[in-house]
Amino acid sequence: MRKISLYIISAIIIIFSILSCTKDFGVQVTQPSSDFFLSKMQSGNWSGASVNGNTLTITVGNGLNGNYTFDSPVLGVGGIYKGENGDIILAVPGPDGLVVSKTDEKGKEALDAILEVVGEEGGEKVISNLVGQVSSSGGNIDLSNPDKILAGTDLPPDKRAEVEAILQNSNGSFKGGQTIK
Repeated sequence: MRKISLYIISAIIIIFSILSCTKDFGVQVTQPSSDFFLSKMQSGNWSGASVNGNTLTITVGNGLNGNYTFDSPVLGVGGIYKGENGDIILAVPGPDGLVVSKTDEKGKEALDAILEVVGEEGGEKVISNLVGQVSSSGGNIDLSNPDKILAGTDLPPDKRAEVEAILQNSNGSFKGGQTIK
């Protein structure tokens, strides 16, 4: 009798274990939304730039002064903003200030395409590498060296070739990068 009870309890535990492992609990993994990025921007404290809602105002940016309206997030770590005069900028809060770089529609499309190819984890590394170039290169983001941009992404050769083609087609799209403190 005791053996039978033990077998029944064991069978019930196994059935529950199988059911719990195969049950869809409705949990979905998502990327950060634009709200996440905008709240990060609003909490930033820069003397040469301010954020109010979805508007970024730059007052001490060499060639970038003006009001920009939020267009789209970049992996929740950065954002694309469009200016009143049609300018497009990439803005990323960094440890030393707000990193901004002027771009064009081609650059924006290239950034979207690269992030689609490399995925979320690799995308964060790509954005970090691009932002690092603003500091080290005097402001311009050089897309001609894929090794610098793709450092730390471990892409398979076919995806790397795809990203290299995107970079080659959009070289010169990011200019006037600077860190606003």
